[in-house]
Amino acid sequence: MAANTEALRVLHRIHIQLTDLRSRMDRGPIQLNAAAANVQRLKDCCEAAREALVRGKVAADEKQLHLQEREARIEKHQANLNKAGTNKEYQAIQEQIAADNQANSVLGDEILEALEKIDELDAQVNAANSELAQGEQEEQRVQQTVRDATPLLEADLARLTDELNENKSQLPEDFRSEFDRISEARGENALAPMEGETCGACYQTLNPQTVNKLLLDQLVFCPSCGCLLYLAEDRSVGAS
Repeated sequence: MAANTEALRVLHRIHIQLTDLRSRMDRGPIQLNAAAANVQRLKDCCEAAREALVRGKVAADEKQLHLQEREARIEKHQANLNKAGTNKEYQAIQEQIAADNQANSVLGDEILEALEKIDELDAQVNAANSELAQGEQEEQRVQQTVRDATPLLEADLARLTDELNENKSQLPEDFRSEFDRISEARGENALAPMEGETCGACYQTLNPQTVNKLLLDQLVFCPSCGCLLYLAEDRSVGAS
């Protein structure tokens, strides 16, 4: 196997692995941030649910206070019935008592609705607290998963970096700086196999001169996309 071809194949494989590895490492902070944001959202939901419950209880208390005030006023009106000096005054007091009773009936219905609403709001608070607890557990799970995975990923990164440097030494010495430049800029996209007689990255047909150089194990860039080309596994050096 020609040296350049084999070295580039291995280097491309390592770069692909490095890309995947770095992607997995980058996902750790993203997952942590997402879990933390979810917990904060759930905390906000809990706070909103608690505030709604407090407002509901205050509204119900105010209605009950109004009911008590109206009942006290009715008692006062009833006491004044015996003090009425004329039939007209007596009739007016009775009408006021009837109006207050009617208003109290409506207020009583509103109080029942308010109490039912409080029960609903209380259930929402409990549900929000439960979801928050689950969210916090999920955040802890994500944190533990990232803590466990990070040392392994870092070890794999160090191992692959060593493999990369070791295999770069198989390239011609005067070409290594050029390889470093393009690989640092483009990563795994710096290299591509020749598939048939086309570039495996941009799928452009390669001219005969480029194909012949590859078959002679020379270092060649794709004229179209600039990838450093190498022979695919099913091509042999010296084939025509």
